Amino acid sequence: MILVAGGTGRLGRALIPMLTGAGHRVRIMARGVSSSFPQLAGDGVEHLRGDLASEADCRKAVAGCTAAVFAASGFGLKDSDPRAVDRDGAIRLIHAAAAAGVQHMVMMSMHGAAPDGPIEFLRCKAAAEDSLRSSGMEWTVIRIGLLLEQRLANVTAPLESKGKVLVFGSGSAPVTFTTVQDAAALALRALSDPALRNRVIEWGSETTTGMELAEAVLERAGHGSVQRIPLAAERFLSVAARPFSPFLARVAGAGIWEETGAAAFDPEPTRAEFPDIPVTGLRHALSAMPVPGEK
Repeated sequence: MILVAGGTGRLGRALIPMLTGAGHRVRIMARGVSSSFPQLAGDGVEHLRGDLASEADCRKAVAGCTAAVFAASGFGLKDSDPRAVDRDGAIRLIHAAAAAGVQHMVMMSMHGAAPDGPIEFLRCKAAAEDSLRSSGMEWTVIRIGLLLEQRLANVTAPLESKGKVLVFGSGSAPVTFTTVQDAAALALRALSDPALRNRVIEWGSETTTGMELAEAVLERAGHGSVQRIPLAAERFLSVAARPFSPFLARVAGAGIWEETGAAAFDPEPTRAEFPDIPVTGLRHALSAMPVPGEK
């Protein structure tokens, strides 16, 4: 049995069919609040409604599992935060898994994770990584780039109602994105490939800029125009929005970090190690998702 924590999110929904297709039995742990449990045909998938804030739920989730994938995140949830999910929740599940005899855990992390990272999300990911490495289990840390499908959803949010695609900051800073298919494919490989045990790996799909992303969306939709969110506005919101919308504040803070160019990295060295995992980049992601307001 393989546990997927956060199995109702974008990444989890991509990973679970890959796991069942490979013959694995899967247990999905999620609150079932922000997204419903996926309706999957066939046997071999258990649904566990549980909260990473609960030690009892974490113990129940890992019971009988030989491996686990942590694919949950509180960054993009308006009713949660990275401290509760990406740090404390991850550490709580790691402790439960180690105590239950889970042999291997795959941690989906983020490029830039570091104890002194410039944004809280990266510091939370680093704390979870440190806990996993010292857990006594075999481990794999996959540091992905920004999740491409989530960014596409964000920038196209006003397209249907206002005909606008958002560009944050200058739009010229390079950002390395990872698609859910690419991230899920490496997580699947990590569960069976000894070359990925006890290792941190950075895994990206494509590096592009905010303006290039917007232009690709507009080409796909066939209409619309760019709406810029200036860097000055991001700086203001990263502080002013904290009391009433921590979600908006952390999104703005992440935008400031991206503007420095630190969100870009070279994915080619690690992609070359696994040439049989096809790259699914921006064009593929756009073709696979409906674009709001598209003609």
